[in-house]
Amino acid sequence: MLRVAFLILCAALFTQPAFAESIRPETAKYVKAYSGQEGAQIWTLRIGARADNEALVQIERIDHELDKRILRCKVQPTSDGGKSYSTKIDGKEFVLLRVKNGSGELYLPGEQASYVSYNEGLSNNSDADAFLTSYLEQLVKK
Repeated sequence: MLRVAFLILCAALFTQPAFAESIRPETAKYVKAYSGQEGAQIWTLRIGARADNEALVQIERIDHELDKRILRCKVQPTSDGGKSYSTKIDGKEFVLLRVKNGSGELYLPGEQASYVSYNEGLSNNSDADAFLTSYLEQLVKK
């Protein structure tokens, strides 16, 4: 009986990493990054099927409680042809980012909007797979 329990435990430990890899959601191939005023850095990555219209958004180098948090956002077209990224913050729908043609505005709760623009260097040095892994690890820590 002890041997059977040991074999089941070993099987679970060795199959868990393979199973974890298989449940990773689909993402875009590339991360799009933006830089803002006073050093803010923003990364976006589509998550799930394209039709789901969702993205991960991470903001860094800001003096705010959202610093380094990765948020899952709904992506919706705006009336001017851009994109709006919104998420729930404190139970309320909140527009976090709006972009069009490589520039836009970042909105943080309790702060003034700030200008952002596409940053090719940050985008090229970003890794979609690592970004997704960071998000999944953040979910586990909650």
